[in-house]
Order: sequence, then structure tokens, then C-alpha cells
Amino acid sequence: MKNKQTVADDAAEMIPSESHEEQENEAPSKAKRSKPEDAGGEESVYHPVKLSRSDLYKPPSAEELNQLKEAESLFHCSLLKMQMEELLKEVALSERKKQQIDSFIQTVTKLIQTVPESPEVEVSDLSWLSSEVKVPFLLVPKATKGKFHMVPPASVDLIGSYPLGTCTKPRIRVDLAVTIPADVLHPKDVVNQRYPRKRALYLAGLAQYLASSSEIGTMRYSCLHGNRLRPVLLLTPPGKDSSSFTKNNIRTEWYTGLQNSQSEGTEPPTPHYNSSVLGDLLPRPHLQFLSAVGSQCFAFADGVALLKVWLRQRELDQGTGCFNGFLASMLLAYLLNSRRISNSMTAYQLLRNSLNFLASTDLTVNGISLAKDPDSSAPSMEVPQCFPGHLNMCADMTACTYKQLQHEASVSMQFWDNPTVDGFHSLLMTPKPMIRTSDHVFQLCELVKLQSSCKKLDLLSELMDHSGNYVHTALPFILSLLQQGLGQRISLLTHSLSPDPEWSVESEAPKHKAQPPLCFGLLLKPELAASVLERGPPADSPKSAEFRQLWGSRSELRRFQDGAITEAVLWDGKSMCQKRLVPRQIITHLLKLYVFYFCFKY
Repeated sequence: MKNKQTVADDAAEMIPSESHEEQENEAPSKAKRSKPEDAGGEESVYHPVKLSRSDLYKPPSAEELNQLKEAESLFHCSLLKMQMEELLKEVALSERKKQQIDSFIQTVTKLIQTVPESPEVEVSDLSWLSSEVKVPFLLVPKATKGKFHMVPPASVDLIGSYPLGTCTKPRIRVDLAVTIPADVLHPKDVVNQRYPRKRALYLAGLAQYLASSSEIGTMRYSCLHGNRLRPVLLLTPPGKDSSSFTKNNIRTEWYTGLQNSQSEGTEPPTPHYNSSVLGDLLPRPHLQFLSAVGSQCFAFADGVALLKVWLRQRELDQGTGCFNGFLASMLLAYLLNSRRISNSMTAYQLLRNSLNFLASTDLTVNGISLAKDPDSSAPSMEVPQCFPGHLNMCADMTACTYKQLQHEASVSMQFWDNPTVDGFHSLLMTPKPMIRTSDHVFQLCELVKLQSSCKKLDLLSELMDHSGNYVHTALPFILSLLQQGLGQRISLLTHSLSPDPEWSVESEAPKHKAQPPLCFGLLLKPELAASVLERGPPADSPKSAEFRQLWGSRSELRRFQDGAITEAVLWDGKSMCQKRLVPRQIITHLLKLYVFYFCFKY
């Protein structure tokens, strides 16, 4: 009986239907089990049962949809988490590399601690320094008061990402903080660049001494996050492994060389300069704070590493005013310290919550402070740890750069929550330079013209604050001007970050004009970008004077079909090609009117 049934079932599968047309009209069926008439405990026989079309195409229930969505979401998140774990393995330092770094650190530390003393001289006297080693500072003006002499440092401390375990490949840099002894400095050194110049002189003295050692490879100067007031010395091992409430502290009379009738209390504030000086006092407290926070969160180092990779792919972690790895660490520490995230979270969750915070929080309105909450069990700090506060860690960052950071975080969260997108590659593997994230990109060349622009725009106070860096002085004004002129035509205005300069210890510090052209990116609103008409306020409105001042001779009164008479600007746009370039007309007009006519590539 068993053999017969098997043969019958096999035969039923092989018999073709009578016609193709009948097969199409007949609904699919499922097997129905029944017993044979003479079955007495015999095996059941399956017969097909027809399903109606309503049963066949019945939509899934709400419960079934929820189950499908939950399974899809869990699969998407689990896959993304595993991919991030593999990425962390790729960017982490190997034990062999750590041993090489530790050995070189010990060598450099011992050498620095034995630097010989030199006689005391005037700060402007460089006769003690070899002609082969230059001072990494633009000594303008040349003369300033004060005494200086070389002595061994008070301490040499390992700081930054390496001792925290957040140092990642491929850009491996280990930070050593060398403390200048107290007898070299004077309380008045904060005035008129005395401290930054002594800092640069001490750095040059170290370079001169280290140059004689065969245990040191190449030496070059650079600047900490592009800040010319904070030069650093880059050392590489020999051989194949070579691969930080404002008041005025820059006096106008000293800076310009002209007599000034202003009293010290009426001098303009110098917040950027003050921030640079104050930043040199806090590396060790910052390290202690981050170490204490990181010790309570097992995934802290991995979370910072993922955030640094995310920043690097968007070119937001290098150059003047960047959101560097240190700020990423401090942001994560703030979220942990304020209990916005839990110490038990994984690196995957830390990255997600950090991006969500950046996307949903506007720090230009209310800053954040890392000072201890009185009711918090988090580690306390004697020195205030702030974004804005006693020390503004983002002092060099423009509002446009922060808005770009916000925008990228918001876009990343959309990719993260979309199971149809490969979130891992979108977030952490795909480079996003300005040329790929902007609709229009243009460059400002001949940056030396900004020196005259600062004078034309009466930016002397800002120029002193930036110690003569006319590019960084004029940049905020240019950004504000373009933002005001382009208005509703754009959703985002971005600019390139000037790369950290590097130069040989045998060369003079590069001039401010020796940097690549400034690049600007526009993210357009398609429905408004090509409009040839800039309609202003009514003629009798108090705002009409402001509109005429912005646009100059291009502004004129016009009557519209609705009977209104308003200020307006009309741009050339007879063809669609001209309309697409209306933003270019606006940019050219405003730069020529307010700054200077620049040679720029659009």
C-alpha cells in the first residue's frame, strides 16, 4: 500500500494540465488530508484543496506587519552593529605599533628633560638661536618687552587620544605637553603676545637641541588645529617608521605702532587670543577628566573612535575651526556626565546618540558645560570644562561650520533609520568632500586682498584678536554677507577649513597668504534658487533703508501687479542657463561692493 501511494503521488506531479488556459483560470490549491474508505489505521492521503482569490491575495494583518517590520529593523541594526565592530578592528592600533610608539615616547621625553640652560636675553634677541632653526611665529611687530632663557621643562606629560585609547589609524599622532618652567614666564606675559612668543621661542630651543640627536628623525613645525598662536613641533622616529569673559590683551598702540588715546579699559576685547592662551593651561586637567569618564563607560574609547571616523569622512576633523577628535571626546563625555546616555551603552549606541544630539541641539543658542552637576555622581573637575564658558573650545569654529556639522548629523540619522539604505557605508565608509555635498562650489583666490578688505571694513579690533591673520578676520564677515544676500535661496552655506600648516624648522613661518584658496559650498533650495527677482520691503517700511544699503545701486523701486510698491533687485535671467547662475551674480555683486573684486572660480 505504501509503494502504491508513492507511485500515485509521483505520477500526479508529472501529469500535465489539459490546457494552459484552464491552468491560468484555476486558482492554486493546497493539500487536504483524508482517509481512504477502507482505511483501517492506514496512512492518510493528501488531496488538493482550492483557495479562493480573496484568500490568496488577502493583505497581511496589523500584527503580521509589525512582526515583519520588527524583524527587518532588528536585522538592519544587527548588521550595522557588526560592521562597526569590524571597522573598529581596522582603525585600532596593533600591539606592535603601540610598543614602537611607547619606545619613541620614552626617548623623546628623556631628551627633552635634559635640554641645557641658556643665558637670559630680551625676547626680541634671537642671537642664542642657531641660524638653522627658525622661530615658528610671525614676529609682527618685531619688538616686545620681556626676558627669556632656555631651561629644562617643569614636566613632560603624555596627553590626548593615545593614553585614552582613542587614537586611530591612519593619522597617528601622539601628543606630549611640555610645561614651561614658572621662572621663564611673568604674570604680564599675557599682554601683547609675550606669552605666545615665549612659547614659540621655547619650541625653537627644543628643536635646536633635538636636531643634534640621532634618535630623532625629521622635525617640522605646524599649528594646533590651524591656530597660529599655538605652534607645535612634529617629531618622527628615524628610519622607515617615520610614516587649547573676555578682556583686551593686545594693546592697539603696541600693535599699530601709533599713539592711542584709549585707556586700557576701553580697548576692544580679544576673545580668540585669550582662548588660545587659556587653552595651553588645560591639557592635563582635560586628560584627567576624560580618563575618569572613560573608566566608567567600557565602550567610551570605541564610541570616540567611531565618531572620529564619521568626522574624517566628512572632512570636519582637520584644519582651523574643525570639530576635531578632542571635541568629539569632550562631547561624548558631556553626554555621559549629564546622563543623557548610559555608561552601559555599546559603541554603536554611543555613536547613534551623539549624532542624534548634534542633529537635534542648537549649541549656537545655548552652549553646554561639562562642569559637575551638584546632584551628579560623575567625576568633578576643579577647572571648568566648557564649550562656551570660561574656555570656549569652539572659539575658532564659524557658525557655518557648526551648521554643516548639524546638517551632516541630521542626514546620517535619516540613513541610519532607513532599512533600504546601506547605513554602514553611508555613515562610515563613504567620503563626503564639499564637491559631493554642495550644488554650487566656488573658490576665492588672491587672498592677500583680504588684508586691504580688513582696513576697508574697519576690522582692526578683530585683526588684533586674530594676531594679524586677515583671512580668518574677514571670513566671518564674508559668510554673514553671503548668508544675508543669498537668503532663502540656500539651505546651507559651507566653507573649507584652512589646513594645518607645516614647515621645516629651518624655515620662517609661512605668511597668511600662503594657504590654498577659500572654497565655499551652496546647498540650494530648487524652488527659489533660480528666481531672478529679489523682492524687498515696501517703500515706506523702516526696513527699506537696510535693503538699499545691502544691495546698493542694484536696488530700485518697482510696482507689482498686486499694486504694491517695494524695493526690488532684478537679476539677469533671460535663459534657463542664466537663471541657474543667479547665485553667482549675487555673490559677485556683494563681494565687489563690500570687500573687493576677487578672482574666483565658480
